[in-house]
Amino acid sequence: MIVTLIVFLGWIVSVCLHEFGHAIVAYWGGDKTVKEKGYLTLNPLKYTDLSLSLVLPLVFLLIGGIPLPGGAVYINHRLIRNRSWESAMSAAGPLMTLLVAVLLSVPFRLGASPNFETFDLEALTLQDQVWLGLAFLGLLEVAGVVLNLLPIPSLDGFGIIDPWLPTSIQRKTRKLSRYGFLVLFALLWFVDPVSDAFWRFVFTLSQQLGVPLFMSGLGYRVFRQWSWVPLIVLVATIAIGQRLKPGLQQQKGTSSRETIHLKREIAASDQAIANHPNQPQVWYRRGQLLLDDQQYEAAEAALHRTIQLQPQNADAWHLRGITLLWMEQYEHAIAAFDETLHLQSDQSLAWVHRGRAKRGLQRYEDEIADYNQALAIDPDNANILCDRGLAHYHLQQYTAALDDYDRAAYLDPSAWQAWYLKGLALMPLHQYERALRCYNHALDLRADAAPTWIAKGSALLQLEDYEGATVSYDQALSLEPENATAVYNKACTYSLQGQLSAALATLEQALQLDPRSCQHLISTDADLDPLRSIPEFQKLITRFISNSDEAATSN
Repeated sequence: MIVTLIVFLGWIVSVCLHEFGHAIVAYWGGDKTVKEKGYLTLNPLKYTDLSLSLVLPLVFLLIGGIPLPGGAVYINHRLIRNRSWESAMSAAGPLMTLLVAVLLSVPFRLGASPNFETFDLEALTLQDQVWLGLAFLGLLEVAGVVLNLLPIPSLDGFGIIDPWLPTSIQRKTRKLSRYGFLVLFALLWFVDPVSDAFWRFVFTLSQQLGVPLFMSGLGYRVFRQWSWVPLIVLVATIAIGQRLKPGLQQQKGTSSRETIHLKREIAASDQAIANHPNQPQVWYRRGQLLLDDQQYEAAEAALHRTIQLQPQNADAWHLRGITLLWMEQYEHAIAAFDETLHLQSDQSLAWVHRGRAKRGLQRYEDEIADYNQALAIDPDNANILCDRGLAHYHLQQYTAALDDYDRAAYLDPSAWQAWYLKGLALMPLHQYERALRCYNHALDLRADAAPTWIAKGSALLQLEDYEGATVSYDQALSLEPENATAVYNKACTYSLQGQLSAALATLEQALQLDPRSCQHLISTDADLDPLRSIPEFQKLITRFISNSDEAATSN
């Protein structure tokens, strides 16, 4: 039992040290975001998904003694200074594991371990089991080094050479990286010649380090006897953790309770107005509640009444402007923000919201001027910089947009919007690889943003990674099942792959979701050229145009 616990706990520590090695070299190499992500720590829960990154490798270890790679850290490769640092970052993990193996071998090299002259496992003392556990753990650490240095996509060995490969090869190997882990396990588990060659090499290296093979083998035998105990504990821990984790239904229940509470507050505001019809603060509170409930017209009416009772209330003017902005009444919203700024010119959010109203009118130069006013008041606000960058983007001033997004990301490393918008600005410059890295980083910060998945799919589409693009669009649709843009882009992906039947079916789905926007795209989109000579395509377009005309006539 002692041997199994030593190996079990020791392997967890070694995985943390391995990933810490990656993170600290990435930090030195330019990616300061690893600190904000919490990777400069030995906490195993920080290293990506618990079940896939630690539990699954530990299960393999407990079942068969195969030390498959464990944790993972998400590195922003765009921030790494050069290819040498990229390679060093990949090599740092195996080197840290090798350091652990060397430290475990030191007592054996010094001759501190006892001599084992019997195979009687029942006669082992507590001290004997400690030595056997250290010997087997040392052997596993050596095996972990060898495994990680194999030049297989998804492993560190391939990560060392990947930065130096041509872009075309890198693109192809990315498609294989998701299978590297499984292929490795299958080879070691089912292909005896591969497994024998691997372990012979590991045994040789272990002996060179000073880890006695006899003790390692005996440690393995003891380890296998008791490996079921920590395995049961591990499974139970996961089950308890899942029970304690708030589930989707619980989150929905919370949202439902919040909605009920909001409705009750609105009802209470009705009573308050009946009791105090001429108190502006009562009408203002009602406007706030109705805006939260997305009852925009009623909210605007309540705020209008507030202003009638208290014309100098800058907050009421501002909130009314926001309500009109949601109603897409941009001119009226600008007028409300003008009055807000007349009363309180140092309110940065009023400048921001007035800029957004001007965006709705496509007055981008004026929009930038408003953001400049806001930044003069609040110069370190990453959100305002993102807004200004988007205005530059609409004016096709991509360099200025990129400067704003870089500054926003510097001021707020957790601002996923900055990375997403930066990716959008890189696309017209045909810098698709850089855009893809930006989208990946944005998704590291917030994985539930459907627009980012769609944008990532577009970058992969430009890089001709059709499989990856389809996966990205599917991710977006899992978040927003009726997102017409994701469905349309997926149809384009099928079209470019020559999967014409799938393209037609998906395109029809997109047209059903948003016929007007999709029809406009279809007429000019070169991605659909493979479909244009097919009669079914022409019939599909004709049918939807006819339906649209009939709907317009009836209206």
